[in-house]
Amino acid sequence: MSDVLTPDVVARVQELLDKEEIRQVMYAYARGTDRCQADLVRDAYHPDAWDDHGNFSGGREHVVETIMSRGATAPVSMHHLGNVLIELLGDTAHVETYFVAHQVLERDGRSFTRMRAGRYLDLFERRDGRWRIAHRRVVDDWSRLDEVVATAPSVTDDCARSTRGTDDPSFALSDFTHVFRPTTPHPQESP
Repeated sequence: MSDVLTPDVVARVQELLDKEEIRQVMYAYARGTDRCQADLVRDAYHPDAWDDHGNFSGGREHVVETIMSRGATAPVSMHHLGNVLIELLGDTAHVETYFVAHQVLERDGRSFTRMRAGRYLDLFERRDGRWRIAHRRVVDDWSRLDEVVATAPSVTDDCARSTRGTDDPSFALSDFTHVFRPTTPHPQESP
């Protein structure tokens, strides 16, 4: 077995683990945004992180407050993460993540679908064995706002519906807060 666990193999496995942890942070951030789970959004950032979202910027708590306040104006939200390119540089990583966000907006009694597509340009840092965002810049590639004139006839009142709170059907499965609490310590951490 020791022939298989060469230093090169161990380093490559650690690289895969680091990249997967970064991806899980991104996925949890998207869920936290869509389900208005402040703890998931907060835990994606280091305490002293900075985020320039374009339409707002600030530290971690400002980001959490801004995203949570938007739950009142956008009753439905869904972030899709696409290409994730991760460049590991020791305890830092440059990460570019493509996204498309869809939200339902109500204005003057009319319903609209807002679509925003862009990229998160993130500087991740590993501190105390945990990867989190240290600095984020959002780059917009395109956006649009379309009035909803009809919905699909197959989506009826009998279908499970998304919400931005704990009454969302996914909470019957899990709140997914455990994704940041590994069951085994990282190699840099003591058991």
